[in-house]
Amino acid sequence: MRRGESGRGCGCGGRAALRPAVARPSGRWRTLLLALVLASGAAHAGGSEADPLAGAWALYRDGATTAAAAAARRQDGPDGLALAARATLIEALYLAPAAARRPLVERALGDAREALALAPDHYGGHLQLVLALGALATLEGPISAHLKGHAREGRMLLEQARALAPPGDPWPDGLLGIWHLQAVHAGSPALALELYGASAAQGLALCRRAAAAAPRVLALRYGCAVSMLELDPAGLGAEALRELAAVAALPAADAAERLIQGAARRRIAEVSRSAR
Repeated sequence: MRRGESGRGCGCGGRAALRPAVARPSGRWRTLLLALVLASGAAHAGGSEADPLAGAWALYRDGATTAAAAAARRQDGPDGLALAARATLIEALYLAPAAARRPLVERALGDAREALALAPDHYGGHLQLVLALGALATLEGPISAHLKGHAREGRMLLEQARALAPPGDPWPDGLLGIWHLQAVHAGSPALALELYGASAAQGLALCRRAAAAAPRVLALRYGCAVSMLELDPAGLGAEALRELAAVAALPAADAAERLIQGAARRRIAEVSRSAR
């Protein structure tokens, strides 16, 4: 057994991780991270019966996140570690009590780092490490995240992922667009540009490119729309609401996308109430 596989940390591991009805109230950024983690790597979510990770994916789809992560880690390869990171992040963001979130996020971070240590060009490992860093930055706050270099590392990983991505994959552009918008939102345009080379203009361009390339990737469109609303509700609100309306109206491919659609409808209703 490698690095401990008991799945300790929250004691949940329940079968409701992908079922919106059991979601507890959460912060906006935590909800956004959950949507992105749920959908990231969806093209690889399954595999054939001969896939050594088929059992772990089945547990994951059934919502047994602790068991899925443990089964994925037992495969002792980068694909398994990336899946373990993904399942553990969902548990941290969606099921775990507040006191257990940080240990779970740190475990997911370790899984993603180990995946890249085994295979430095592993695309899924890059995406899950970016999302784990985002979750850790959310827990620690922007000052600690800056001092520890999480934002810089996230951008570096996303730039690397863009070079590794399959043709037409929108995830690196979409996540990098969200990174730019959130970096500006966390501080100021001048500070974000000076510290990280981040700008709203770059973020918007990347988000729009990702939406044009893959309009049915609901998580990225939702993430970009929420980031627009948070950054500039007056100037970008109309575009953000159009994106949220599109997310709510498009066909949902699975339970994860139905969760994202529910979040989009709630955000639209919230904006509507505040405008009255």
